[in-house]
Amino acid sequence: MNKRITGFQIFSMAVLIIASLIVAYPLLLTLRKSLIINGLANYPAVLRKVNIPRNLMNSIIVVGITLIGTTIVCSSAAFAFSKLHFRGRNILFLVIMMGMMVPTSAMIFPLFQIIKFLKLVNNPISQTLPYITGNSIFGLLLLKIYFDGLPNEMMESARIDGAGSLRIFAQIMLPNAIPGLSILFVNTFMGTWNELQIAITFISKRDYMTIAAIPVNFASGMGTTNNSTGELFACLVMCMIPVILFYILVQKMIIRGMTEGTVKG
Repeated sequence: MNKRITGFQIFSMAVLIIASLIVAYPLLLTLRKSLIINGLANYPAVLRKVNIPRNLMNSIIVVGITLIGTTIVCSSAAFAFSKLHFRGRNILFLVIMMGMMVPTSAMIFPLFQIIKFLKLVNNPISQTLPYITGNSIFGLLLLKIYFDGLPNEMMESARIDGAGSLRIFAQIMLPNAIPGLSILFVNTFMGTWNELQIAITFISKRDYMTIAAIPVNFASGMGTTNNSTGELFACLVMCMIPVILFYILVQKMIIRGMTEGTVKG
């Protein structure tokens, strides 16, 4: 059966097309700039100067550790703040939430001193500690909202069957918070993968840098000739490819997480 296309649908499609063009323009411009002077030869030229595979592996390691740490911290803390009762719970939660108001730039120096004391400078692992801490504040708030929406009767019936808090958390509450976990996963991945301020402060050696810091480091050692400009944009394109692939792979997860969360709310 043919459905009649309304004026609102046409308007919505037009807005989406315009928005898509606005988003795509910088990407296409970057791709075009990467081909100036030497064309595709700019890409192997970058690979000869920068160890992209190693930097990519550094990013995967840092993001992987951050995802695991953030998921464990946020899910367990959110369950405790939502479903368990202990003295000072509300005050402690508000104190943690105040961390969202502190900008990263205000914490760079003390964080660097801690990392230096631990002798982790120029070690990709040094980035995971601040990343887990920073992502856990938003993640705690997000997952607590999901746990608050789950009925307490689920816990009570499980306790009658002899289940403890750990079993209730792992087998009952956590599976029902999958939509929230999927949003946390995507948000943590993107925030960690694209983070730059900590990445260029804690790591000064190119071989130990994550891939997000490579274009900045690459540009700092280059001139302003057309040839160097082409190589710089080629470096940017190669660094963007993993993020684009990630969005293509997890777009269904993002939509499912948002829609399921809306239904449960």
